[in-house]
Amino acid sequence: MTFMEIIRMLSGPFIGAVIGYFTNMIAVKMLFYPKREIRLFGRRLPLTPGVIPKGRPRLASSIGEVVEKYLLTKEDIKTHLLNGQTERKIADAAVEKLSGQIKEELCSLSDMDESRYEQKKADVSRVISIQIVKAIQSSDFTDTVLRAVGEGFREKASLPLFRWLVNDRTLNAVLQPAKEMLDTMIDEHGTEYISPMIENKLSEIDSGSGMDLLSLLEIEEESVRQAVIGVYRKMVDQFAEGILEKVHVSALVEEKINAMSIDELERLVQDVMKKELNAIINLGALIGFILGLLNLII
Repeated sequence: MTFMEIIRMLSGPFIGAVIGYFTNMIAVKMLFYPKREIRLFGRRLPLTPGVIPKGRPRLASSIGEVVEKYLLTKEDIKTHLLNGQTERKIADAAVEKLSGQIKEELCSLSDMDESRYEQKKADVSRVISIQIVKAIQSSDFTDTVLRAVGEGFREKASLPLFRWLVNDRTLNAVLQPAKEMLDTMIDEHGTEYISPMIENKLSEIDSGSGMDLLSLLEIEEESVRQAVIGVYRKMVDQFAEGILEKVHVSALVEEKINAMSIDELERLVQDVMKKELNAIINLGALIGFILGLLNLII
């Protein structure tokens, strides 16, 4: 057998491999190209646009249904929300927030700067002071205080002469003006005295952390974690089902895919199935080579 005869014999399988390779490569490319329909004399040419650009709405709908029914079900989401790892992360996040300085955390949550926070704190102190003054005014606070003072005087009046001087008439003559003076002072200056004390106390509190405040109430960190997890579980049980009923995963996936450009969709498919698509192309070359060999045998 001459060299040329060998070449002619092998040319069939190699030509088959080349044909199979390029045929499958063109077929894979035609999944995405052409990206728009091509018209000639007002008529759309067959196979334009490509398979994926043409069938994108149907593809998006099908993927959305598969994801919702089999990959991301409501039961799967709820189970993930209530697993131990997720619950620990929620508890850790809550403890981390409570471990920060109260003032800094409140400023962060409410997007306030320090000067505005201090102004808000002064406003809160003033409101609390006004409420305390109103509570004192509406009660018999001054009567109770002065009555206690009078009883104290009576208890201390051990000498007969002192007992004669400290009688009800004398005490009433002294305590009644004192009551009026005390009422006037509370009415006119009560908030001035109370507000700074409340503001100082608030400053002491907000310089510490939430955990420091809870420790004053003898509440330990583990108790806080369990309380957070308990509230989280209750909220998931009560609200997750209703929220998930309103969230249509299939519609979200379909909308997302339809919003993609053809280039983005091609990159997505290539990222997910690049090896598989290349395997299809290479398989075309292998099949073409095998068919060429079979042709020689037959």
